[in-house]
Amino acid sequence: MDSKEKKRLLLSNLFHHLDGIVLIPTILELEKKQILNHILNNGKSKLSDLSNRFSANEGYLNVALRLLCSQNILEQEHVNEDIIFKDIKLQKWMSLNIANKYKITAPLYANEINYSNICDDTDSDKINNSILAKTISNYIHNTEQNKLIFKNVDFDFNWQKHIEGIIVAPILVCLARKKMFTNVEIGHELNLNIHNEWSKILMNLFYHVGIIDVKNNISEYGNFLLKRVTSYGVTVSYLPTLKNISHLLYGDNSNRWENNSTEETHVDRSMNVWGSGGAHHTYFKKVDQIIIDLFNLPIEHQPKGFIDIGCGNGKLIEHIFDLIYYKTKRGKYLESNPLFIVGSDFNYKALEATNETINKADIWAKTAFGDISDPDSLAKKLKEKHDIQLSDLLNVRSFLDHNRIYTAPKKNYNKISNSTGSFCYQGIRIKNKDLEQNLKEHFAKWAPYLKKYGLLIVELHTIDPAVSAKNIGKNAITAYDATHGFSDQYIIEYELFLKIALETGLKPDPQHEYTFPSRDIPIVSINRLL
Repeated sequence: MDSKEKKRLLLSNLFHHLDGIVLIPTILELEKKQILNHILNNGKSKLSDLSNRFSANEGYLNVALRLLCSQNILEQEHVNEDIIFKDIKLQKWMSLNIANKYKITAPLYANEINYSNICDDTDSDKINNSILAKTISNYIHNTEQNKLIFKNVDFDFNWQKHIEGIIVAPILVCLARKKMFTNVEIGHELNLNIHNEWSKILMNLFYHVGIIDVKNNISEYGNFLLKRVTSYGVTVSYLPTLKNISHLLYGDNSNRWENNSTEETHVDRSMNVWGSGGAHHTYFKKVDQIIIDLFNLPIEHQPKGFIDIGCGNGKLIEHIFDLIYYKTKRGKYLESNPLFIVGSDFNYKALEATNETINKADIWAKTAFGDISDPDSLAKKLKEKHDIQLSDLLNVRSFLDHNRIYTAPKKNYNKISNSTGSFCYQGIRIKNKDLEQNLKEHFAKWAPYLKKYGLLIVELHTIDPAVSAKNIGKNAITAYDATHGFSDQYIIEYELFLKIALETGLKPDPQHEYTFPSRDIPIVSINRLL
């Protein structure tokens, strides 16, 4: 096997891990009410009928069943604003009794497990009696016992890697965030600076899944995973949501987001930021090029500065400033042409963190509370408080617009939607045409402020599950669809995203249009919309 093929195989394992983290709790909940059996017995079922029959929230049920379409188990068909789910490989999948195999991981979703205890526990009895330790032990014992049985089984559907994913990924993330994998190399001995009991349990697990060899030396597989641990971070950060799927599918979610606390309960935000920082490195190389090209133009054609909307901890502001200062013509003329820099966020803690970052970096910048859905208020605030015109700035947003709070569109979208996505708000299904109109009205609010210098936008997209089904193990779309769908975020197909932007007068700059992993499968896009 050549190195390219080997890397493809190793990367495929990682993607199957991510798939498993979201598929397992979803499938276990669908099985509890025999929803999949019902589809199998009938050959096909309407979403609305399934929702009524099983007293399920149509919005989240749609998200759940669409995941199985992405895995080539079901097939979806949009008919008159309803959705029909058909058996495509469900019978074969159920014949392998995969849902029952998944149950070995159920304790990891049914209980509140604090993975940081791995690094903090000092009581041997407490460690060995913990749910996590017992689940790991059961997993190792179960797979060892069944090795001979599995040898001749049809390994379609990748269920073994799914189970490995939820067992291993949260542990790897926890250890990586504690700096346990700083000197990773093939053949080097792996040492974990944790209590001896936890060390024995985890080293046994890592040997069992092939991360280390019998001498505790890091394998090629282990080296690959440990150097890419941040790739697990975003999906693992949504474990609070995935543990709550039963309530999402069958409970009352009408007040889901009416939480007076500033703490988010559906996601571990610090882990999410940590994970996205690693995963987004590739994308921001392209963002850098757009910034450099723009601020190398003649001064009269440059924006007065930039605003990072959804500024988080302010690190992107610091990075863009350094980029302009050191690598563009504008950086040489900051005294005569100062740079107006603004960090805006909906979260006051984020604004505090941004202030800390820019003060430490000695950057002249302002911060302002801003709602992604209300540019007029932000523009007014900037003018009144700082005498800055929002339209004079380059607007920068990364992975933010899909996280806007949904509001019902003011106008009817008079076109048939071509989206295959599953969208909902607090359990109520959003019709795809309404989601498209909502996005159109969202862009229309921003359009007046983007005519001069545009919007530099990095965005996430869904893809047709029929395309996903042909590319299993080649991307993380199933994980993205689950984590975003179950948390009321709206990732729409790239071509529709562009079409709707064009309808509001926002055109992509063809010199600065990028898609990842490819134009044929555009899951992440980078554009400067003008």
